[in-house]
Amino acid sequence: MSLRQFGSGLKARTVRGVSLSVGAIALMSGAAFAQTTPSTPPGDIIINPGGSNTGVPGGSTTTPPLSGVRFMCQTTNGQPTVMYFPDNQPSVAYPWAVPTAMGGGWSPERRCNEIARRLESYRPDGLVEMKTGVENGLNTVCVTTDRFPACRIVLTVPNGQDPLATRDRVFQNLTVADGGQQTQGVYTYGDSGSNDILGRLGDVLGLGRRRATQAASNGNINLKPFLSPKDGGTGAMLRRGVQVRPSVAPVQKPRIFR
Repeated sequence: MSLRQFGSGLKARTVRGVSLSVGAIALMSGAAFAQTTPSTPPGDIIINPGGSNTGVPGGSTTTPPLSGVRFMCQTTNGQPTVMYFPDNQPSVAYPWAVPTAMGGGWSPERRCNEIARRLESYRPDGLVEMKTGVENGLNTVCVTTDRFPACRIVLTVPNGQDPLATRDRVFQNLTVADGGQQTQGVYTYGDSGSNDILGRLGDVLGLGRRRATQAASNGNINLKPFLSPKDGGTGAMLRRGVQVRPSVAPVQKPRIFR
């Protein structure tokens, strides 16, 4: 082998070695960057990976909803409230939920927007019942629909909170209706004998005793009475809603009178 041929071969091997070294460094740097890039922890209301955080714009109950939208988060009495706007009562809205500060990094406004978004997305499938469930080891409040019997998540109950109590507190307008009369899914006063403290307290206060009943044997909330017939409901509980005033643009005075 001549000296020139030896030099050419050495140069080629050197170039290939440098290329491999640069490639290895780039690969290691990419792996290190991937390991140090933080991942966003999921919120307590987001469990299904396909969910979106895009909320329905909030507003006031004096403003009508967007065309075709039935569930929206609006401000009522200073509180973010999930409102239902039945199609057959265009000037009335019904409060469904008043989310509170339940922890998990979600403000009441954000939670209200997300609950409204989810109910609106499930509504075309025919809302049936609201119940509690478990998803990925976490307690949830969920709803079933006519088309999909599996319970679909409305919100995730923060750790340490009772799921049934949380559901009844957030959706109080569904569990307690019509002048304080309790509806499906909520136990009333019991009548179990002399140890019935609530029953005796009712006697003292003049409220009388109520039999220990539960309108639904499984403790779920029947949503059909709170929905219009077009949304698959009966509309039986759609009364005494909140009046909605259409927004009117201010009248402009002619320039000559300004």
